[in-house]
Amino acid sequence: MSVKIVHSYRNWKPVPHRVFKDATLAQTIHEKGYAVLPFLNPEQVSQLKELYKREHSIKAENGAMFYTLYSKDHAYRKRIHDTIAEIVKPLFEVHFKDYKNVVNIFINKISGTESGFYTHQDTTALDEFKYSPLSIWIPLQDIGPDNGALGLIEKTHWFFSPYRGISFPFPFSKINDTVKNYLKPVYLKAGEALIFDPRIVHNSFTNTSGSDRIVALCGIFPKDAELITCFKEKAPGSKIELIKHEDSYLLKNESFFYDCHSRPATGTVIATVGEEFPDIDASSFEKLCELNGIEKQTNNLTSITHCEFIAEPDGINLISEKNCKTKETKSIWKKLKSLVH
Repeated sequence: MSVKIVHSYRNWKPVPHRVFKDATLAQTIHEKGYAVLPFLNPEQVSQLKELYKREHSIKAENGAMFYTLYSKDHAYRKRIHDTIAEIVKPLFEVHFKDYKNVVNIFINKISGTESGFYTHQDTTALDEFKYSPLSIWIPLQDIGPDNGALGLIEKTHWFFSPYRGISFPFPFSKINDTVKNYLKPVYLKAGEALIFDPRIVHNSFTNTSGSDRIVALCGIFPKDAELITCFKEKAPGSKIELIKHEDSYLLKNESFFYDCHSRPATGTVIATVGEEFPDIDASSFEKLCELNGIEKQTNNLTSITHCEFIAEPDGINLISEKNCKTKETKSIWKKLKSLVH
């Protein structure tokens, strides 16, 4: 094993991904955290482009991020999920076994200064003592330095905790200025797939190209894995709660954008965790990078600490500080700003 760690949380470490047919690819993802593969052909890319164009009309003067998953329109979310699934399933069948495709969405990074996405790990979505999650990120246009590449720090899915949630901060939240120096941009051709472990520390850089940057993002679980999220009250001493959901939660929950820090309205608490992974300081993070051959990057790409969000496909629910006219929108903006821990 080429990954070196200094401290582990309750002797936790990522378990190998079970869903790959190719053992070499599985080992690469397990150790490094990501790989790039040829994936969709031009016809399939065109089908996804047409689907996106048919369903969306989004504008934001200074740039923004739009996620299918944020919408309150359940029928729209399911329609997008199902139609993407029809197009990508033949490729999933080539690469994966004993899997389930739990979610498919579009992400649009609208060009402008407010289009970056902060450094983070994706939230816990299953029991990581038993399983490992997987994300498939497929751009519908070439990705280069000017249109919002994903930035990754390899091997960092080994460094922290199996418990992550919007309601409590990342262990590296206080040293973002150090962490972002190690983000390596990944450039792809349209239709290639960035297959990555969503626990890897990542961001997306600002899109300054003048055109939308649209990707399809797909989530893959082992077939028998249950959907489990983490929630923590703000009161001092509160424990992390592990909440089990039906798989349909990813298509029906309305709080991924709206009121995102509140306790989920559905699901069953199956356990609590009292011991939290401690914050990491800058010198400790840099030591881990040195031990694992992770080098600082010298690119001049912009990594921000906040971004604009758009919740609905027609753009009517653009939430920004200057647009907060009502008590409700001011409340939403306050919660969105706290996403950056």
